[in-house]
Amino acid sequence: NKIIFILLFFGLSVSVQANRKPAAQPVDETVINHPAARTEGLSRIDSEGNYIYDTEYELGSQSIHLHVGMVSNPQVSVEITQYNTANTYVVTFDDMYDGAEKLSLGMDYEYFFIKDKGKLGLQAGLAVQYAEGKGRLASDPTQESIETFSFVTMPLFLGGTYRFEYRDRQYVAPYLSGGGVYTALIEKRDDSEDIKAIGSFGYYGAVGALLNVTAFSREMAAEFRSQYAISNLWINAEFRTVQVASEAFNYDNSFIQGGISLDF
Repeated sequence: NKIIFILLFFGLSVSVQANRKPAAQPVDETVINHPAARTEGLSRIDSEGNYIYDTEYELGSQSIHLHVGMVSNPQVSVEITQYNTANTYVVTFDDMYDGAEKLSLGMDYEYFFIKDKGKLGLQAGLAVQYAEGKGRLASDPTQESIETFSFVTMPLFLGGTYRFEYRDRQYVAPYLSGGGVYTALIEKRDDSEDIKAIGSFGYYGAVGALLNVTAFSREMAAEFRSQYAISNLWINAEFRTVQVASEAFNYDNSFIQGGISLDF
């Protein structure tokens, strides 16, 4: 019995030793200078063998900005002489359009012809503000008419812009812009096909900043560039002032607006 026990113990010991895994040996990590790291911008190779490149693209030459802002009304008035009397009343824009929407929708297009030391280019754009109101009776200018009037304020911008952007996928890019503006005022009565319009020249200036959304996601940036030819998607915020003074009307607006911007 002792002999059988010794044989069983010896066999069990041999089996345990045979099944025991050898201790893990430390592996030396070696950094290899891959030739693509110099010529193609290879930054690393992940655990799945994917090559990750830091590719630097040329800055876009064109941009489109979409803005939403809250603006004030144009300072315009009209004199109405009461029918069969010598009484004269002054009716302002705010009198006729007391519930006018303060919302303004705008769009700017930019083309940059210098991109090596910041981006310098031309800017063209427009904005639209819409309002509805009631006219005044010639027999009694203090009373509203039945007819409804539609009023559109449309500044047209043309100037220059400079963006403090020096490399692709820059996170924040401040900018300045300014130039001339032609502001058109357009009015139409609902029961007539006639359209009345006046306009005048002035100037505008703006200062703002862009936050690069695509800089935070490599996958989003690659998809936008390959699928839509959009090099950068930004969130914009700016302060803009528009100054127009003429004999017919004044348009003095200083406001903050924001929206999205696209580089091509």
